[in-house]
Order: sequence, then C-alpha cells, then structure tokens
Amino acid sequence: MKAHRMHKAWVLFASIGLLMSASGCQQADGKPVAAKPYSSFVSENGNINFPVDFPNGYVFIGSWAVNGSVGVSEIHAVYTRPEDVSAFKEVGKFPDGAVLVKEVSATLGSAHTTGNASWAHESKTWFLMIKDSKQRFPTNPLWGDGWGWAQFDPATKKQISTNYKTDCIGCHVPVKNSDWVYTYAYPPLGPKGQATVPKDAVGGEHAQVKPESGGVVVAQSAGGEVAAGKLLFGVNCASCHSVAADKVGIGPSLAGVIGRKAGTARGFEYSAAMSKSEVIWTSENIDKHIENPRQLIPGNRMGNLFPGMQDAKQRGDIVAFLQTLR
Repeated sequence: MKAHRMHKAWVLFASIGLLMSASGCQQADGKPVAAKPYSSFVSENGNINFPVDFPNGYVFIGSWAVNGSVGVSEIHAVYTRPEDVSAFKEVGKFPDGAVLVKEVSATLGSAHTTGNASWAHESKTWFLMIKDSKQRFPTNPLWGDGWGWAQFDPATKKQISTNYKTDCIGCHVPVKNSDWVYTYAYPPLGPKGQATVPKDAVGGEHAQVKPESGGVVVAQSAGGEVAAGKLLFGVNCASCHSVAADKVGIGPSLAGVIGRKAGTARGFEYSAAMSKSEVIWTSENIDKHIENPRQLIPGNRMGNLFPGMQDAKQRGDIVAFLQTLR
C-alpha cells in the first residue's frame, strides 16, 4: 500500500509539472510563474531603458578620440560587463544579452608639459547596444541585425532614438562583418577582437586622420575637382549614400540632388526635420551641410552620424562630383 501511495504521489507531481510546462509556467494554485526577464532594462515590448546601476557591474574596454576642426572634439568611452568580455575572449563573439554602453563627451583642451592634450568634459549623449540572438522584438524599430539599439539624452537618460536603421546603424556599416562592433578598438577583448584591425591602420604620429579634416579620412586627389571629389565621396559618404537613382541605403540616393528640395528623394523615410525643411540643395547649401550637418537643418539624422568636414577644398570637390550626378 505504501508503495502504491508513493506511485500515485509521483504521478500527481509529474502531472502538475507537465501542466506548468504546457501552460506557460503556472503554479499549482493557478497563478502564473514570472518568466525570467531577457534583461532588467528591456521591457516586454522591447523598449530600452538606461541601466540604473551603471557603472556598477561594468568595465571600461576602450575609447575613441574624434577629431574636430581644432584638435579632439569628442571622446567616446565604451563599457561592457565582465562576463561579456570573458565570453567574447573565449568564442570571438558577444553572447545573447551582452551589453555595450558608450558615453560621448565634449572635450576641453590646453597645452601641458607633455604637449597639447584634450580630456572629456561634459556628456553629450549615451548609446547602448544589447545583443539579441533570438529576434525577440521583430516589430520594434529599435531592434534588428542581431542587436537592440538605443540613444539617450545625457541629462534625463530618456530614450531619444526612434529607428535603429536611421538613427544608429549608419556608423557601424564598416564593421558589418564583425557583428556591427568595432572590436579592434577594445583591447580587453583579446586577440579575437584584434583580428579585425584595418590593414591600413597605423599608430601615433603616422595616422592619416588630420584635425582640419573634421575627423574624416583625407583622400589624395587624383587630379581635377570631380576626380578628387569622387574619391572623397567614396571614403566619407558612400557607406550611407548611393549615387544610383532611387537606390536607398542608410541615407537617400544623391543622384540628381543638385536643385532638389530637401527631404523629397523617392523611397527614403526622412526625419521630420528634413521633411519639413524648405531648403533647396544648391551647391552652396550642400557645402554648408557637409561642413556642419547639425546647423543648416537642425534635428536631421546626419548630424548624429557625420562630424562635418572643415576643409573647404575637399567640400568643394565633393560638390563638384555631386553636380555630375543625374
């Protein structure tokens, strides 16, 4: 009899377990068991909040010095969690749920005993990426290409990005093949991160990025304004803009851009600022826009993706090339 009662009890226990499994985790009293959250700062529908415990639990992995018209204009400091570093060092990729946080700071600078130096001053914005290997939020525009993407106001930590394709991923196009992350800039990731270092990368005073270029790579002129402009366009603009009619990328096609009203190229979803603008893309206005993308049409997306080009000759060459496009 005792063995029979134990058998009945085991069957009852197993039945309850099957019920919980089939019903999406219900307790014996019928109340749901809370599923383990994907992330403490991601809501059920995929909205991304700034991690309230930051920087606790995070480690610094690297920084970027972004050149402006005079010296370093921004410093980008990047953080992740120790467990994400360990996982990457082992397998060469970030695990599901991995978090990358980047603080963008304006700088101050002055002469020091070691030479001219710049340092982080005030936070300008924060970016966050969280790895999503399971495509959890297919209808949320902040999620795609294996990641959740976010940008935050530095004062309020309020989410300000609306669509990762237009607000975030443009800066990551050059590292699409390394899961959209510039791993080579983060030494703690080890040799697997360094595997993607650009072949033309050089160090120290030999770097080809010049302060007067606004932080963009300076292409050598092949002779003639149009030829030089084509080279410069390929280096600085082609990752976002096509020159083929109606071919949309991160940005709109620039075929026939001269004389076109801003925000009217076919097939591209513009920001409200660009759509409502009355700017006509004359050669002069394009030159102004390339020089300072945030100024001519405040609030446009390019202002967050491109630092501007201070060299007037280079801007003129790009405009000359754009004038040839039909």
